[in-house]
Amino acid sequence: MRNTVYVVVIVVCLIGAGIIFLLTRSGGAGGIESIDPSEMILVKCNNPDCGAVYEMSKRDYYKYIEEHSDPMMRTAPALVCKECGKPSVYRAVKCEKCGHVFFYGNPNDFNDRCPECGYSKMEAERKARAAGRGS
Repeated sequence: MRNTVYVVVIVVCLIGAGIIFLLTRSGGAGGIESIDPSEMILVKCNNPDCGAVYEMSKRDYYKYIEEHSDPMMRTAPALVCKECGKPSVYRAVKCEKCGHVFFYGNPNDFNDRCPECGYSKMEAERKARAAGRGS
């Protein structure tokens, strides 16, 4: 009798896990497909002979990253540059203060810290929120 109860509990748990998996997997209402195709992202070529800077669809960018990522990689894979044809394109940011375009991501600081002028929009927004709470 006790073994039958255990089997029923295990079967119910497995069915519940299957239902949760099916309802939460990518491609449904959320995930990459939910990104507006007209939403753009800035990218920059890291090839010294090219250096092209252009916008691409944010959805296309994340689809490429998802399709070409390796779990062992610590960084996003390079995209193929539409100007030079080499796999050397990465996400970029344009500084709101000085206009300098640089690669997004800094493991030791804010991802959007400008290497030219030191401005970070993320830092400025956090400071503003912190100042608003304090009053």
